[in-house]
Amino acid sequence: MINDDVLSSEANHPLFNSFTFVKGIGIKTEITLRELGISCWNDVIKKQCPKLFPKQKWYAIWNGVNSAIEALKTLNISQLTNLIPKIQHWKIIPNFINRIAYLDIETTGLSPHYSHITTIAVYDGTKVHDFVRGDNLNEFSTFISKFPAIATFYGKAFDIPFIKQEMGIAFNQIHFDVCFLLKRLEIKGGLKKIEKRFGISRGALEDLDGYTAVLLWDKFKKTKKKEYLETLLAYNNEDVINLEFLLYKAFNLLIEREQTLTAPLELPKKQVTNPFRANKRVVREVLGRRTYF
Repeated sequence: MINDDVLSSEANHPLFNSFTFVKGIGIKTEITLRELGISCWNDVIKKQCPKLFPKQKWYAIWNGVNSAIEALKTLNISQLTNLIPKIQHWKIIPNFINRIAYLDIETTGLSPHYSHITTIAVYDGTKVHDFVRGDNLNEFSTFISKFPAIATFYGKAFDIPFIKQEMGIAFNQIHFDVCFLLKRLEIKGGLKKIEKRFGISRGALEDLDGYTAVLLWDKFKKTKKKEYLETLLAYNNEDVINLEFLLYKAFNLLIEREQTLTAPLELPKKQVTNPFRANKRVVREVLGRRTYF
């Protein structure tokens, strides 16, 4: 039985009931194994090669399973990414619960070649941490390196390439992109549209978007008034606070679609305090400017 404290229980782990992560092993082989009484990693460890199963494939599976177990025990990210195809990375989300940094950036534009990062928000599962250009942005690299996994919304296409270009951070973590996980489930649209679909409300920040975030930073730089920065940070923080729920939801919907014998993750019900609040006057001002332009 796989009982290391680092690992989730077998019942809560779709990867432990799958062999297709091993190179050369497809769905047909997996079905054959189940028919022969090999349905999970424990069966591979405890049993010998079934009489009617090719020994070469069995040794490949045995080696793959044992290598994956060792990598999961030590959270060896390099080994995990080499062993497990990217399309199956979502299956190891249970191993990283309470070790995920939920991340989002705000910028002055869409390209790191002519724009720059203004703020970065990181939610660690307990509280939000903010990194601001001209203040503590240089501390972000050390902070994010403490986490073996990150989660973003469309971060593989925007946030992470932007940070890499501007700050030179390698990002060796496992990356769970909620946007692309939901797309596999035919759930499409921007973060705020998807939040509404799942009943998440942003209150006073409901109508703000990426463009108003640019306006808020511009007003802060010109006036030095903290209400513009605090409203921007409040907006940025909402992006990461809500990501945890959406990641869990995506995982549960994926295991439901694949009909795996896996228990769903319990959706987080905790109340997370956003350390900043939007200034209502400032919100009205930037929304008015957005309408004007």
